[in-house]
Amino acid sequence: MSLVQRDYLLRLIEAVAAAIARALRRKEAGDLPGARREVHIACTELIGPLAPVVAHADARTAADLLGDPRRVAAWARLLAEDAALLQLMGAEDASRATERRACGLLLEAYLRAGELDGDAAHTLQTLRQRVSAAALEPRYRDALSTFERTAA
Repeated sequence: MSLVQRDYLLRLIEAVAAAIARALRRKEAGDLPGARREVHIACTELIGPLAPVVAHADARTAADLLGDPRRVAAWARLLAEDAALLQLMGAEDASRATERRACGLLLEAYLRAGELDGDAAHTLQTLRQRVSAAALEPRYRDALSTFERTAA
């Protein structure tokens, strides 16, 4: 990866962190739709023109299209925040589906990079409280076992 690509990716990840902070402020103020808007805007900025495609692709294909595992993990963190917002809005089924999606993407990033940064690892540990390993594809169940062994 070139220095320019790396710098661009780091700026994208910083933008994701800022978007999550804005979404959390809106959530704390009770503006759940506004918080979801912040998350969706950040997803579109992070993913770019591929957003409509990756939104409907399985985790492995989405990760192939996004390329860098850190970008995949950043997107998964945004999805995890969206799942939390959906739950607060009473959309339990949508929340569960989004949590599974985020979990799969984090595990795909883990498989590709061999590790997750602290924020991504924390997000995966949080998701694990609500996502059963049985709900994941076998590829991700195995990755989850490895992650949990190394994180302990």
